[in-house]
Amino acid sequence: MLRPDSLALTVLLGALAALGPLSMDTYLVSLPTMTEAFGSSVARVQLTLSVFMVGFALGMFIYGPLSDRFGRRPVLLAGLVVYVAASAVAATAVSIDVLIVARFFQAVGLCSGPVVGRAVVRDLYVRERAAKVLSYMAVVAGLAPVVAPVIGSYLHVAFGWRANFAMVTVYGAIVLAIVATRFGETHLAVDPGALGLRRIAGNTATLLGSRHFLGYATVTAFTGSGLFAFISGSPFVFQQVFGVHPQDFGWLFAFCMAGYLVGSVFGGRVVARVGIDRLLLVGVLCGVLGGGSMALLAWADVHHVAAIMLPMFVFMLAFALVLPQAVAAALTPVPHIAGTASSLIGLFQYGLSAIVGMLVAAFFDGTQRPMASAIGAVGLLAALAYVTLVRRQRI
Repeated sequence: MLRPDSLALTVLLGALAALGPLSMDTYLVSLPTMTEAFGSSVARVQLTLSVFMVGFALGMFIYGPLSDRFGRRPVLLAGLVVYVAASAVAATAVSIDVLIVARFFQAVGLCSGPVVGRAVVRDLYVRERAAKVLSYMAVVAGLAPVVAPVIGSYLHVAFGWRANFAMVTVYGAIVLAIVATRFGETHLAVDPGALGLRRIAGNTATLLGSRHFLGYATVTAFTGSGLFAFISGSPFVFQQVFGVHPQDFGWLFAFCMAGYLVGSVFGGRVVARVGIDRLLLVGVLCGVLGGGSMALLAWADVHHVAAIMLPMFVFMLAFALVLPQAVAAALTPVPHIAGTASSLIGLFQYGLSAIVGMLVAAFFDGTQRPMASAIGAVGLLAALAYVTLVRRQRI
């Protein structure tokens, strides 16, 4: 079994976290084509993204208490089995309705990865050390949104949209095999009462009543929803508004996502020296800069892909600086209910992301304005949450 302090375990946790971006980003290039293949509307095809986030959010709330009750390993294995099965159904879907349902269960299965992964980090590490490990996990996971759209674009051009779902099915099966043979239990003090409704309600009320937890969780949720606004809107903005070829879309999307990789590497190297809260402030400010400049350029009618790419690179840099620091800070005071706390963070983030994604789809008007406005707005809201909930509690 992998040692708790080993690089291999960090890589595995990063590979689990990469399931999410791989499952979203590889097939983004195919969204416009899928509207034609299924004879469907843009809004309905984008439901494959929004329902994915809904399933992710609901699954988040399930896996935390389950992992507190039964341990991290069995819950992770069960989730991965669901993910692989749903991915296979998505790859062979004969209608948009089947694909939407498959995407829901794909998300329910894969969200065991980030929930259990964050809980494992809390089982083994605390505060700055936890943030450092989360940042290095993010480096591994951060490769996924960089390479996934490029791989997806080439698979789409060569074999069609189904090839992307076939690829993530194989990837999920490999991760499942590694977890089954190499991942040991880290939560040794399981809680037999963790699934009791009164216990769940009590733990949830404790977390929701904590200004500390709410502050960090809310900053994470707003910043994360900006990423999903881009995921939801960029295939149509790049390909239909700017006329980008599907194969080129992957490279443009990868450039934007490279900001996440850069931020993850930087955060992992400096967090122990500068501290969580200072690094979080830098991330929040970058989010305001990236999101705000994208919105301003869109409303100024700057019709160029650089008006999207450069601000989004900065916003993804912000996301990489915000996510590990905020999650580590939120989980540190609650080691006894780390699974439930991790679930609630995910519920906030992906629930809000689903709403923002549906709004971007509903208001798509043939320009980049709805997507850019959403990213700018959530960047400002993340800053507001930081000022009112995080910074004020420390003064």
